[in-house]
Amino acid sequence: MTGRETAWRLFAHEFLASVQEETGVGERPVRHVLSPLGARMNRVLVVGTLGVPEPVGKDPAAPFLRARLTDPTGSFSVTAGGFQPRALGAFQAIRDPQRSLVVGKAHLYSGRDGAAYGSIRVEAVRAIAEEEYRLDLAETLRQTLRRLDLLDDIRGGRGPESAESAARAGVPPLWWAGATRAVARYPSIDLATFRAPLASVLREIGGGSPPVPVSAPAGNVRVTHTPAPSPVLPPSAAVRAQEASFLDIVDDLAERSADGYADLKEALGLAERRGLHGDRAEELLNGLEESGVLEEPIVGKLRRA
Repeated sequence: MTGRETAWRLFAHEFLASVQEETGVGERPVRHVLSPLGARMNRVLVVGTLGVPEPVGKDPAAPFLRARLTDPTGSFSVTAGGFQPRALGAFQAIRDPQRSLVVGKAHLYSGRDGAAYGSIRVEAVRAIAEEEYRLDLAETLRQTLRRLDLLDDIRGGRGPESAESAARAGVPPLWWAGATRAVARYPSIDLATFRAPLASVLREIGGGSPPVPVSAPAGNVRVTHTPAPSPVLPPSAAVRAQEASFLDIVDDLAERSADGYADLKEALGLAERRGLHGDRAEELLNGLEESGVLEEPIVGKLRRA
């Protein structure tokens, strides 16, 4: 039996910016989602506040649930269905938002607009206490900072030149392989745009205390506190997350409706409950309509274009 791949720890901001996918060869090729920071993901381990899962689809004999897992940098879309009965059962038992640890398969979905949206197909989920949550955030932060520094060194010609030299330098060969791929597949990214959100993680680890200087935790990790310019890759990870959330709402409503359309008022109401308040939901709707992703062929009715 082939062993499962190691799960990568990462934050939502990095995951949402991941738009490159690699497919292996053979009868059952393995797919990987490649992040801008070199996480070559088949499986991931993430933590955050898991919202109450909502059903997707109309067939009660084939239940499929979707939820949002929110960390200090953004939100993951996480799903569970019949192929993972234990994960589905755990999802069905959730009645209130809770701190959770999720392990699952990284998946990249290309919408009708051509944009790629990441999601996680859950293999296992469990509630965690606040102390464990903060410890997991700290470990994910430590690994993210190390991968950022590795990528910075490779781009600057200072990094290991092979998997063997990476191992001798204490760098996991998988990290080195992913980083070299990311340099080629994401040539224009600005690493400062990935360092900036980590200040929110530090505040969360500190229990909401005032921001501390962005510096390395104890050990061999360093952080460069660099002013964050405008992101090079439009749209930003935050906007992509909001667009994905709004499109999820429209798709779910359209699937459940008799006429195949999502009711505009109902969509805006659900967006409000998911944190897209007031004018922001309207701005997203207008932007998605202007870009041709959504259309309103009937007044008050939405669907994918």
